Amino acid sequence: MASQVCDKEVENLAVADANNHLGIHLYKLLAKEDRNVFFSPFSISTALAMLFLELTVKLLKKCEMFLEYFKAHIQEVDFVNENEKAVKQINEWVNEKTRNMIPELLDSLDPATVLVILNAVYFKGFWLHKFNEKHTFLQYFYNNGDEDNYKQVDMMHLKENFLYVEKESYKALELPYKGEDISMLILLPNTKDGLSNLENSLNSTFIQDLKQGMRKRKVEVALPKFRLEYSKSLKQQFQSLGMNKIFNAEAHLDGINDSKQLLVSEIVHKAVLIVNEEGSEAAAATAVVMMRCSLLMCPEFIVDHPFLFVIYNSKNNLIYFMGRVDEL
Repeated sequence: MASQVCDKEVENLAVADANNHLGIHLYKLLAKEDRNVFFSPFSISTALAMLFLELTVKLLKKCEMFLEYFKAHIQEVDFVNENEKAVKQINEWVNEKTRNMIPELLDSLDPATVLVILNAVYFKGFWLHKFNEKHTFLQYFYNNGDEDNYKQVDMMHLKENFLYVEKESYKALELPYKGEDISMLILLPNTKDGLSNLENSLNSTFIQDLKQGMRKRKVEVALPKFRLEYSKSLKQQFQSLGMNKIFNAEAHLDGINDSKQLLVSEIVHKAVLIVNEEGSEAAAATAVVMMRCSLLMCPEFIVDHPFLFVIYNSKNNLIYFMGRVDEL
């Protein structure tokens, strides 16, 4: 099963709240590992919704409205007799849907596999305010927040009006994508090693809370170009959240098909994000107009150490993607 992001599916604020609640809990579990993190709470929660809603459907022919709503794809595969072919079919479909960014989601499957929920997410943002490639040059990024562990990376630069706020231990900046319904919200600790304290303070309403204090400011931004590729089995994390029954004989998932004692054997998630200078050039006029309105000292937002970010719908605050960059 797979899902595609569609605005009409996330208009309900209750859905957004539930999605973000799951996302924050998952993030805190994934952040315990010392590495970059990038995943899609929306894709994962939608896949789970597909699973549980399908339990009420006894016959596949009754699933047409269900499949249309979730933009879902179902394909029968033979894990027992044609295991390698099944893995190849899955990977080819994922590769196509992610525009060749995720050529392989699975390397193998146990022939005893009963059900696997797959999420393959591809996202490339086009900035409303484009970074000029001429202003990209090498700067240090302090990996893991360590003063002695620095690396030269391509750092993009832009001076523009953005929603911005300064908190006691961090500052936040919102970078809108073309279309302005989706934005990247970056939370940057004030100290190079302050990411873990920031992560511990997160809750499911942190976006709403932040936005109440954010104001348009002329900000000097330095943001590294980066590419994140994240692959993870989420079975252990969901068990840690108390979701144990679906992974054992107590799952009671018989409604999905005629199989008895059906259970979830694995939840696999992979996501890719590319951040570079590309974006819409239509924002240049806005910069000129807004410049006259800013009489305050221009703050700097230099992303040269570990940071947290979310890509979200600015209308209902639903988090599509969430992650952190710990090292480059």
